[in-house]
Amino acid sequence: MTITAARLRRFERYYTPLVSDTLDRLGLPGGKKDKNGNAGFVMNHVIQHIAGGVQPKICGIAFPCRVVPTKKYVEIDKLLAMVDSIPANAIVVVAADADIGAALWGGLMSAGAMRRGARAAVVNGGVRDIEQIEALRFPVFGEYTCVTDIRRRGYMAEFNIKVNCGGVNIKPGDVIFADANGVVVIPQEHFDLVETELHAANREERSTMQGLAKGETAKKLFAKYKRF
Repeated sequence: MTITAARLRRFERYYTPLVSDTLDRLGLPGGKKDKNGNAGFVMNHVIQHIAGGVQPKICGIAFPCRVVPTKKYVEIDKLLAMVDSIPANAIVVVAADADIGAALWGGLMSAGAMRRGARAAVVNGGVRDIEQIEALRFPVFGEYTCVTDIRRRGYMAEFNIKVNCGGVNIKPGDVIFADANGVVVIPQEHFDLVETELHAANREERSTMQGLAKGETAKKLFAKYKRF
C-alpha cells in the first residue's frame, strides 16, 4: 500500500515505545540490537526534541542528508539546494559523519522546510535559532543547542541518499516517527506489516491500561494480553 499523508497522520495515534516493542517482536531484518540492548530501528537516546512545540508527535517520510566535517570554508550551495528539494510530508534527517560542534539545523532551514511541506527535522548534532524555530512551531529533534554556524566546520555533501543517524541506517522513503520519548525508523518495505501489528498492540495495551484502572491484577492482565 502507498504510504499516504492520511496514513502518516493516523500513525500518530501511537507512541514510539509501542512502535519499538512491535519492531522487537517482529524481529525484522536490520533490527539487531546494539551492545546496550537498543533496537536497531531506534535512534540513540541523545537525539531528543529540542524545539518547535510542546511534546510533538510527528510521522513523516525520511529525506536523508549527509554533512561532512571540514576546517575549510565551503559555501552552502548544496545546503540551499537541499532545502529547495524537500518534498511534502518529509522529515528531513541530517546526519553528520562526525560531530562538528556547530548547528546542523537552524531557523531559516526550518522556515524553508516548512514552506516546502516538511513535517519535522532530525539531526545527530547541534540545533540553533531556537527562538525562531519555536515561533514557527516546526518540530526539530537533535543532540544539543548551539550558536555556531556550519561554515568552516562542516558542509552539506549530498542529500536524498542513505545515511546512518543515531545508529540507525536510513534510506529515502523510510518512515520516521518521533515524539517526546525519542525517534524510531520504520523501513518503508515493512511499514504495512508494522502498521497492522500496531493496531492489535495498541488495542491490547489500552485494554491492559483500562483493566489496571479498574483494579485488576497486573499478573492477570499480563496473562491475558501479554502487555506490560
